[in-house]
Amino acid sequence: MTVATQALKRQRASEFPPVDGTAPTCGALSVQWDSPFDRQCFVLSRPDLSQKNPRLYTKVLAELIAGSGCTEAELLAHGNKVRAYLFFAEDRLAKKGLLEGLGSREKYAYQLPQVIPAF
Repeated sequence: MTVATQALKRQRASEFPPVDGTAPTCGALSVQWDSPFDRQCFVLSRPDLSQKNPRLYTKVLAELIAGSGCTEAELLAHGNKVRAYLFFAEDRLAKKGLLEGLGSREKYAYQLPQVIPAF
């Protein structure tokens, strides 16, 4: 892959259009998504999504490929990177004691800045 192709993919990912519907959450976090691309890659990389809900997987994958030009492997890798950022954010917040007072159905509002793609 050329540097120009990578730059074009990153540009298209940063310009990905807003997504309708309820935003996904992650553990104790109610994520405020800066990037619709990050949000959709997060959804796509949900464990076993392709087996449990193949229609949703196919729909989200098609939207992401059309909107960014990325391959399925690149999209899944980015989604897993987003998941890692959220995992460690939740861990840091828990260590600071900021999640202790949450009830069973409460979520901590967390602003996720745009995650820089690895492609």
